[in-house]
Amino acid sequence: MARVKLSEYAAKSLLVDKYGGVAIRVRSIDDGVARLSDGQKYIVKVDQGIKKRGKQGLIRLNVTKKDAKKAIEELAEKGFERFIAEPMLLHDDDEERYLSVERMREGMRFLYSPKGGVDIEEHPESIVQYDSIKDVPLPQSFLNRLVDTMNKEHMSFVEINPLIVRGEACSLLDAAVLVDSAGSWQASWGDDDIVEVGTKAASEEAVARLNDGSPASFSFRVLNPDGAIWLLLSGGGASITIADEAANRGKADLIGNYGEYSGGPTREETQLYTEAVIEQLLMANAPRKAIIIAGGVANFTDVRKTFAGIIDALRQRMAELKAAEVMVYVRRGGPNEKEGLALMERFLTQHGICGSIHGSSDVLTTVIDEALEYIDA
Repeated sequence: MARVKLSEYAAKSLLVDKYGGVAIRVRSIDDGVARLSDGQKYIVKVDQGIKKRGKQGLIRLNVTKKDAKKAIEELAEKGFERFIAEPMLLHDDDEERYLSVERMREGMRFLYSPKGGVDIEEHPESIVQYDSIKDVPLPQSFLNRLVDTMNKEHMSFVEINPLIVRGEACSLLDAAVLVDSAGSWQASWGDDDIVEVGTKAASEEAVARLNDGSPASFSFRVLNPDGAIWLLLSGGGASITIADEAANRGKADLIGNYGEYSGGPTREETQLYTEAVIEQLLMANAPRKAIIIAGGVANFTDVRKTFAGIIDALRQRMAELKAAEVMVYVRRGGPNEKEGLALMERFLTQHGICGSIHGSSDVLTTVIDEALEYIDA
């Protein structure tokens, strides 16, 4: 689905065995600094997906535990809240290498240069592309572990610059990692490991607050502000299946959002979540729009109760939804499935926005196929 960026701390924690960095947040700065070691010199960096941090003054070198809090507070004054502290690795500039690995349709593509570091852009001629891992002039044990981690953690792109190579040992001084957001449910990273370079949409902030205040789970990320298809999905598995089907048909760019609700939310909570999705949908400039309400067969999330919450939200914006020619496609299963589907069908049909209604006996991807047909018509 969408490629999103991990924090450097999260990326290195996955890529490096026995990683010694410390993640520090402004809201818990004392706790983070307390985990640093006495007598060790650190490099302290902003960890929010910012490029060229050194040239922007977002890095502090040779920082001791005693001075770490002050260094972080200085960087926080620039508006940042996430930081990483790592033990300094003394090295010469000519030791720095560049490596990137990207997942392509044809397989993995490797780019390598013996001239890494901050000036890599000044030496594009030094970068060589390799299509076989065996041809890359780096320790094969390191490369094999890197690719294995990429496969396991749904990484689509890894860039390491600079990379220090000493014999068979490879040290990642800086690493940027993009992951497939649809793989979060089976990966070791989570939403808190994803960094937002820009500001969040108001709808994303609203869902984040809802999630923080509920025992249920809610996530919402805007992928395309002008998307045509907006998702109200229950459960991570359903989210991935729906997203993959759109991508397989070459229509991933039509998907407006990624997210899901789960864990037995109340009617009121489901209404608030739906309101956030609808608010974002109505701001999209797509000529035709569709809402997909879908999910697998729930174990304990009450279909009738959550559907009642969705209907509450739809009713409030019905005039605007009809004016935008929004159609709704439903596929759901679980406790009170029949009652919930009947409730939803009556409501959507009454207001003339019913695309289709499916229960657990129908294939999950039917709704994305039908929605795409409506959008493309």
